[in-house]
Amino acid sequence: MTQADRYYESDEFRELLQRYETAQAEGRSIYLEPDEIADIAEYYQMLGNDVNATAAADYGLTIFPASAVLLAVRARLALIAGDISQARHYASLTDDTTSPDYHYITAEILIAEGKPDEADRYLTGILDSLYDDEREDFIIDATGIFADYQQWELAYRWLQLSTDFDAADYKELRGRIAMNRGNYEESERIFNELIDSDPYSTPYWNHLASTQLMHGNIRDSIQSSEFSIAINPDDAEAILNKANGLFSLGNYHDAREFYRRYAQLYPGEETGELYQGICCMNENLIDEGIDHLRRAEQVVKPGTAGQLDIYQELAFALSQKGLTDEALHYLDLMARSPLADECEVLVMRGHLLIESGRYDEGQRCYSRAISQSKAAPRILLRIAISIYDLGFYQQSYRMFQLLHETSDQTRTDGYAYEALCCHALGRRDEFIENVRLACEKNLAEAQLVLSELFPPDVEAKDYYNYLISNE
Repeated sequence: MTQADRYYESDEFRELLQRYETAQAEGRSIYLEPDEIADIAEYYQMLGNDVNATAAADYGLTIFPASAVLLAVRARLALIAGDISQARHYASLTDDTTSPDYHYITAEILIAEGKPDEADRYLTGILDSLYDDEREDFIIDATGIFADYQQWELAYRWLQLSTDFDAADYKELRGRIAMNRGNYEESERIFNELIDSDPYSTPYWNHLASTQLMHGNIRDSIQSSEFSIAINPDDAEAILNKANGLFSLGNYHDAREFYRRYAQLYPGEETGELYQGICCMNENLIDEGIDHLRRAEQVVKPGTAGQLDIYQELAFALSQKGLTDEALHYLDLMARSPLADECEVLVMRGHLLIESGRYDEGQRCYSRAISQSKAAPRILLRIAISIYDLGFYQQSYRMFQLLHETSDQTRTDGYAYEALCCHALGRRDEFIENVRLACEKNLAEAQLVLSELFPPDVEAKDYYNYLISNE
């Protein structure tokens, strides 16, 4: 458990928070130190309550307008809201530009601007100016920044500078980095070790659940999430991890309940509503699914990848209802986004047109996508899956053969879908070989795509061995 997590669970912090909240409820001022107000704001932000976090930081700045720690918190909240220019404004108001808080938020702004290497150079310059007794904390904090912004290679390089190998913060970062570099066994070992020393740490249980999920140990992941929820029934990360685990097992009914709980905890974030919608679609609850997707559309931040996900799901859901024109409208919205892949949108358009009976128009969309992408493997795969979902198994099989001709052995996606296609066509040997490749190259895809073909108690990593042993 990190020092921050320990502090937030302490009697000292609970008493501080109660004093602050009582004063706010009574409409009176209360004197607190800048660090104390910053702790309260960061606590609210950790809970996903950005409104209260911002209010606390703004309250502190009325008393301490040049406080480095409060200005860093306020700038960080601006980054979370996607306003880099406002974040820079708050950082610029700092009087003490030698403060670590100023250095950290400066680096975070650079990362948010898409300049992680510049942030690395900036923090390296600061590190070189520090005394030996200041270096270790700075190294761990810098590593944490790069990890929080998913700059895993930079996080790995910074952690190599640390020498405090037995510290819990060091081990936690090492476990997170291992997980996100694909070293799942090492990550599981580290978090199990941390749990042995602190079995009531929900962050450790949540990290363990995440790495187990990514490693394909779905049932173990669900169990780890349940331990975390037992410790804190409102732990949003644990609830989301359990929902994702149930979703991976194809248990959409139970997954939907946990996505609902997550949506209640984070009503201003789209994930809970989006995945409730997807679960409903998988249960053939089309109208209910569309309702959830529309709620997700209302809260998602514009111009984000999440918005594209919602548009895509709405397009397919509306198409299933026969509302082709409205479905195509959502693909038009997708196509306008700089985040969208034009060729992938063309494949989706082709799918919806064929689904509505406009075969020639749909085929032309597929052809344009192949031509414009120069037969890119990712587009051939999308088309092969699309054709399979439309029920044209033989044509899908031929597209998978073309995919083999245009890709090499480094490809990791698509083998599970090809296995499905071969299964539908009765090509048993090819089915078994593609299951083997799917389990070897992309276990998460194998679990998601193939789970309905195997007994519920068989783990994805065992699919191939199960087939061989039952031949």
